[in-house]
Amino acid sequence: MNMKVVEYDGIRIESPYIFIGLPDVGLVGSIAVSYIIDNVKMEEIGHVESDLFPPILLVRNGKVKNPIRLYSNESNMIALISEMPIHHSILQEFATSIADWFKKIGPKLVINMTGIPVQNRLNIDKPKVFYIATDEHVSSLMRSTQASVFEEGLIFGVYAAILKACISRDIPTLTLFTQSHLNFPDPFASIEALDVLNKALNISIDLDALREEAEMIRIKSRELMKQTENILVEPRLKTAPTFYG
Repeated sequence: MNMKVVEYDGIRIESPYIFIGLPDVGLVGSIAVSYIIDNVKMEEIGHVESDLFPPILLVRNGKVKNPIRLYSNESNMIALISEMPIHHSILQEFATSIADWFKKIGPKLVINMTGIPVQNRLNIDKPKVFYIATDEHVSSLMRSTQASVFEEGLIFGVYAAILKACISRDIPTLTLFTQSHLNFPDPFASIEALDVLNKALNISIDLDALREEAEMIRIKSRELMKQTENILVEPRLKTAPTFYG
């Protein structure tokens, strides 16, 4: 076995939105998608497994869970979230495996969320959100939001690999890049990303609790941020990209 998506009871959702939250810059996607899972009361429906992953399991409320899991609330939403950073040595296989699964499911849209590290983040009250949309309909929806088109730059990492894999399979994809801290969890950046999605996709995620719990989330996420920073270090030494993702 290399890598595969394991479904518990089969997926019977037609044309879902698939939200991806993986550890990356500022943990913007991780925090946002974790909040979606809790806010709309999703249940675990599967996980990604591979003998290429390090021997890590999560224990929560006395139950053992895989670190990369799938959730759904049986409406039109699926969430993919990871409790561990995806090492650069397995990015291509990971992206290929989940994109193949996405193709089988037939999503309406795959949504990636990540951060753009900015040095003056402490001086920014309202982080800006940039986007790449591979579908003209989605582009038209995004034009009604406060987000700006990601016009030029270089991205790399897990979200770049997923975006590339989805494009090659003609899977509609939206990737949001929100100004954020690089090495500190940034729930306030996650709030801005979710606010954009609320307006673009009309999904009505209540953000009040996330605003109230932002500082607590920042503290709880420090260990995952430390692990993620170690994964980000090597690519940063090799090149100087405009954006991470």
